[in-house]
Amino acid sequence: MRAGQGEIVVDGYNLIHKLYPSQPSATLEDLRFETEKKLLSFQKQKRLPITIVYDGKGGPRESAFGAPLHIVFTPASKSADSWIIDYVKSLNPKIKIATIISSDDEIRRYATAFGAKCIKSEEFALLLNNREAGPLKHKHDRPENLSFKEKKFNEKLLSDREIDLWMKIFTTDKS
Repeated sequence: MRAGQGEIVVDGYNLIHKLYPSQPSATLEDLRFETEKKLLSFQKQKRLPITIVYDGKGGPRESAFGAPLHIVFTPASKSADSWIIDYVKSLNPKIKIATIISSDDEIRRYATAFGAKCIKSEEFALLLNNREAGPLKHKHDRPENLSFKEKKFNEKLLSDREIDLWMKIFTTDKS
C-alpha cells in the first residue's frame, strides 16, 4: 500500500459481521466474496486504495475479481487487529492519510492516536448498502430520519454535521 493517497484499511471479519448479521447458512468464504465485491465497487467509484485484513493463515493475495483490492490474511501468530494497529503506527501521525473501518475500540483508539480517521463498521456497512441502493438524494433518506425499526446497526444517530462530513468523504462530485 502506498502512503499518502487517502487509503482505507478494513477490519475484514468485523465488517462482515455488520454487513451480514444473520446469515447462518452462508459460508465464510461466500461472505468474504460478497464483502470484497462491495468493497471493489466502492473502490472503483472512489479511486482509493483499499486493504481488507482478515485473521488467518497466509499472506497478501489479490482479489478474486482480479482487481487491485489488497487482501491480507494475517499469519497464525498475528491477529488482524494487531496487523492494523502496527500498520497505523507506521504512518506519519501528522498526516491523516488513512481511514480505518472497524468497531473494535482498541483499533479505533490507536488509529485516532496515530492520526488516522475512523469509521465504525456498522456505519460503513450502512454506507455500502445505501450506495448499492443508490445515493442518498433526499434528506428523508438519511440515517437520522429512519424509524427505529429501520435502524439496523446503531441506535445513536449522527449529527447533520457528521453526516455531511461522511457524505463529503464518500461521495463524488459529478458536476
